Amino acid sequence: MEIYNEETTRIKEVLRSNPRGLSVTDISRSIGTNRNTVAKYLEILRISGHVEMDSIGTAKVYFLSQRVPVSTLLDFSSDYIIVIDSERRVVQTNDKFAEIIGLPKDEIIRRLIDDILPPMISNKTLLEKIDNAMKGEETVEMADIIINNELWFLKTKLIPSTFDDGGSGVTLIMENITEEINNQNSLREQQKKLEELVSKRTADLERTNKMLQNEIIERKKMEEKLQEEYSKTQNYLDVAGVLIIVLDENGKCTLINKKGTEIIGCKSEDVIGKDFIDTFIEEGQKKKVQQKCQELLKDDIEINCESTIVTPSGEKKLISWTNVSLKDKNGKVIGFIASGKNITEQREIEEKLKESEKKYRLLADNTLDSIWKMDENLVFTYANPATINIIDIGSEDLVGTRLSDHFPMSETEKMLMIMGPKIKNGENKEFTRMETAMYDRKKNLVPIEIYAKVIFDENGKFQGLQGTTRRISNKERTNK
Repeated sequence: MEIYNEETTRIKEVLRSNPRGLSVTDISRSIGTNRNTVAKYLEILRISGHVEMDSIGTAKVYFLSQRVPVSTLLDFSSDYIIVIDSERRVVQTNDKFAEIIGLPKDEIIRRLIDDILPPMISNKTLLEKIDNAMKGEETVEMADIIINNELWFLKTKLIPSTFDDGGSGVTLIMENITEEINNQNSLREQQKKLEELVSKRTADLERTNKMLQNEIIERKKMEEKLQEEYSKTQNYLDVAGVLIIVLDENGKCTLINKKGTEIIGCKSEDVIGKDFIDTFIEEGQKKKVQQKCQELLKDDIEINCESTIVTPSGEKKLISWTNVSLKDKNGKVIGFIASGKNITEQREIEEKLKESEKKYRLLADNTLDSIWKMDENLVFTYANPATINIIDIGSEDLVGTRLSDHFPMSETEKMLMIMGPKIKNGENKEFTRMETAMYDRKKNLVPIEIYAKVIFDENGKFQGLQGTTRRISNKERTNK
């Protein structure tokens, strides 16, 4: 290994002194090593990305690669990245991974990955996938990891890798999608509650909501198809799943990844060398974005912001950016790296959900019947304004009180006898009609008609009751 490192170092020094490139014969003559050995080392350096090769006629000319250092990209990435060798020992990681492990990077290097992974539900499955990746199989695994007593969902890409010395290993790129999954669960729960609130009285709104559900499902299908395409690439930048660009101190783009060209809608050669802000940022936002860039060039900082880009076809897309200063080997800021996520559709869906909730709330607040909801302890958690017209008690005074606070004991027991079997048997398909009497503010009994329905969660656990109440006359109650 020492001989290999010494020889490759000498080869790179010779190429650094000859930026226009050298042939295998030239390099062999310069370092005094036989031609076959030099050719073998050059091929390893080319595979690992340290050198590049051009064919000029029948000759092959080698020169040093001018790529951005992988270590810089690792620490810049918002993903959690770790590289292990064939013995499953850590050879490289980034700051983000070190943060969730809670150890300095130098204490992680050379340790077995089995010993440093946090507790996870799918630990065994992930380790099996690592074994498959060692055999050359690229795959994606969902890791459910406990971090600071919280459950994180990490989408983990396992990529077979080749090192400078020709050895093999695996690169794990973990993307934290916990917030996305929680948001999806929250949206589904909110949508379910809204549908239950208005039930059969909102057929038109239910159709609108159904269309929105279909849009969300179609969008998810499109994302899954795109994700299948992303997982096929082995380049660090391209598997990041976000737009990544590198801008120099003059604002000119020097690098863009595959995802970036997809979002912008053009080829990389249409972006490289151009002033990114002047070419793609929306006119009214250019000055503000330029000010942010100046802040990045003045100091080693991170800035998060949003801006709108305009594609060559005229389409506008809202991008959420994370920007980090980029330094040279002397510590001078020479530009910055920007990571961007397209949140256009996400923002549109959020606005549609807000509008849908507003419509449901408006309908509930303006109906003549009292609409209410109570939890599993029979405590009122919601009541619309119509309540005051029925029992002279405002919704704000009703919420937080128990069912038994507003009914005689005999009426309370009668209602529980009716609803009790439905709660026990898990029945919630239809509303149950009941006639009873309820206290008003002055403790006078008011005859009422109730339509009530039992609420269960997705596991069949009792969650409470919801329904409507309207006032009826004593005569009407007697007749019925």
